[in-house]
Amino acid sequence: MKKDIRVQGLKKTYLKNGEALCALDDISLDIEEGQFVSVVGLTGCGKTTFLKIIGGLLEPSFGEVRIGDLPPNLALKHHRLGFVFQESSLLPWRCAYDNVRLPREICGPQDNASKKIISDIMDSVGLTNFKGFFPSELSGGMRVCVSIARTFSVTPKVLLMDEPFSHLDEVTRQKMNELLLALWAQNKATTVLVTHNISDAVFLSDRIVVLTKRPAKIKKIIDIDFPRPRNRDLRFDAQFLVKVRELYDLLLE
Repeated sequence: MKKDIRVQGLKKTYLKNGEALCALDDISLDIEEGQFVSVVGLTGCGKTTFLKIIGGLLEPSFGEVRIGDLPPNLALKHHRLGFVFQESSLLPWRCAYDNVRLPREICGPQDNASKKIISDIMDSVGLTNFKGFFPSELSGGMRVCVSIARTFSVTPKVLLMDEPFSHLDEVTRQKMNELLLALWAQNKATTVLVTHNISDAVFLSDRIVVLTKRPAKIKKIIDIDFPRPRNRDLRFDAQFLVKVRELYDLLLE
């Protein structure tokens, strides 16, 4: 299959008070078009740094990243990348609808087709009755829904997600997982998710990249071959729990 993301020999070093701190060390990874890949590792190992370099928000010290045939900064410029961050980053003076339509507004004038896309995506995430609500009037889960809808409103080729569900309770987080998979099934964006939640990684992913402690290297890549579509019953399947235990043990090593 076509490689949508290619990472070769990636290294990132920070200089602090004249001392070098190596965050990432010689990471190479290919992600195929349409795959859902999660990145897990202990706190502080460099997961978010890795994601930001893929997205063109940080420059690597060494190595190369390609999004299709483009470097990340050009892929970002051509709107091939979509981001969902840990904080929803919604504009507080814009209602839910206006936050969702912001990327399309930036891209140019909106026609009726654009308006329908926005309405459809808001309906998909259960926000039809909350279009006029401002972020301060929405629950944490709803703000995550607005953030996801905003990203999918421009149908990104590559979707990068950094712990978007970390502030949610267990039940709401699992519902958000199912919602994300439903949108992903429609769009088939190549997706990279950084998460601390082992169960979420197993539930969502085609592959899971396990990073070592800092400086981060790839410890192992685990294939997840549960059939799709997936539903919440999978979380109680014996083989699902085997995968969760395998990941847990890897992170303890």
